[in-house]
Amino acid sequence: MTNFAEKLDRYVDRTYRLVPDKIDLTRTAVHMLDIQNLCLDKRGADYVQSVGGAPSGEETLTQAKRCLDAARENNLTVNWSMWGMDPNGYDIGLWGVKYPDWKKPDSPFNHGTFDGALCDGFVPAEGEAVLRKHRNSSFFESPLNSWLITADTEYLVIVGSSTGNCVPTTARDGFELGYKVIVVADSGTAIPLNWHGRNPEFDHEVPDGYGQYWEGLRNMQAQYADVITTDEFLALIEASR
Repeated sequence: MTNFAEKLDRYVDRTYRLVPDKIDLTRTAVHMLDIQNLCLDKRGADYVQSVGGAPSGEETLTQAKRCLDAARENNLTVNWSMWGMDPNGYDIGLWGVKYPDWKKPDSPFNHGTFDGALCDGFVPAEGEAVLRKHRNSSFFESPLNSWLITADTEYLVIVGSSTGNCVPTTARDGFELGYKVIVVADSGTAIPLNWHGRNPEFDHEVPDGYGQYWEGLRNMQAQYADVITTDEFLALIEASR
């Protein structure tokens, strides 16, 4: 058992499961969710350091790439999402009220920027559908559900970030639509609550097992997904071949 698997079992109660020991790989889709420079590349404007024992942005990329390679090698359906706003601001909605700086044309949260681009080494292959979204859930105002229906999907595997925002909203929507959702925990991370010192009163060290990352995993596992490690996902593929 890897150190991460031991940590996952220490902080997340994984007693109850949606997914059996073997799955139908022909009915399994891997959703590469928001693997973008913003939070996961060290040059990104919101790069995520390890907080509370969670993976850093850079650490998640190794695991996400392993998941992607295994999915392709075993002919699983792969699709992608990319989060961000249109530079003209027409789709920013209430985020523009909460965070006025996001309305600027040069905001790092816009599509078409370095921060909005996929990380190095993550390039959709021919036939892998890609959607550009402007809200947390990949299902919101997008063709994702149609893609999954067309592929006769039963199992939806979510690989990517952020475990505090886009992953749980996508997992919840997928569950509500009837998919058996798997979240690969070490392929993602979460932005700390007090990012960039927004409020010094909350600027303190986060103990292991606490923070958005772990709370997100615990909530998903308890409600609407199975939370597993990359090693466990690869073992599940091998057992299901």
